[in-house]
Parts: sequence; C-alpha cells; structure tokens
Amino acid sequence: MGAAGVVRRVGGAYTVPVDTMVWLGSVILVGSMALAFLVSRVVAAGPMARLVIAEVKAAERAVRSEVAVAV
Repeated sequence: MGAAGVVRRVGGAYTVPVDTMVWLGSVILVGSMALAFLVSRVVAAGPMARLVIAEVKAAERAVRSEVAVAV
C-alpha cells in the first residue's frame, strides 16, 4: 500500500467511527490495489510487450539463418 493509503487509513482512524473504519480500511486497500494494477499495466505492459516482440523476432531470425545454413 502506498503512502497515500496509509495517510487515509490513519486519518480515518481518528475521524471515522471504528465500525466504519473496519470495512472502510478494506475498501481503501482494494481501491489502492486496483489503482496500482491500472497504473502498472499502462506504465509497464507496453515496454514489456515491445521487448518480448523484439526477442521473438530476434529468435526467429536466428532460427531462419540456421535453417538457411543447414540447407
């Protein structure tokens, strides 16, 4: 959980009744995780996909050159 989630939980502990904070803490945690998943998908998935595609193309070229030499 990020610092913002911790700050919200600590602030909620002092301003919201305990019964509310019991379920609200879980809601904040799930919301923080969902936001982190969305941000990481946008930030990391594109570059990783490009790296995987480049690696597959390099492997295909290597296999084709080996097949061309063997023929």
